[in-house]
Amino acid sequence: MTTGGSQRVMRYGSALVLPVLAGCARAPSFDILGSFFPAWLLCAVVAVLLTVLSRGLLRRYVELAWPVLVYPSLTALFAFALWLALFS
Repeated sequence: MTTGGSQRVMRYGSALVLPVLAGCARAPSFDILGSFFPAWLLCAVVAVLLTVLSRGLLRRYVELAWPVLVYPSLTALFAFALWLALFS
């Protein structure tokens, strides 16, 4: 590599690193019994509980053709909705 090429890599490389470092901020977390848990983990746990509750309702009223796809999709829907409702 020539000296001009290495100078170009250093100039553009540092310019590409700066936006990545500028996005660093404190992540949302909760203090539960002295231990910090990330907010996405709590949203995921609540989403799984909501999916289990909705499973009971769905089994009573609806015959699901693809439960392998429906239940993970419900979990993702609940998790994303909770995240948007609580942290945006």
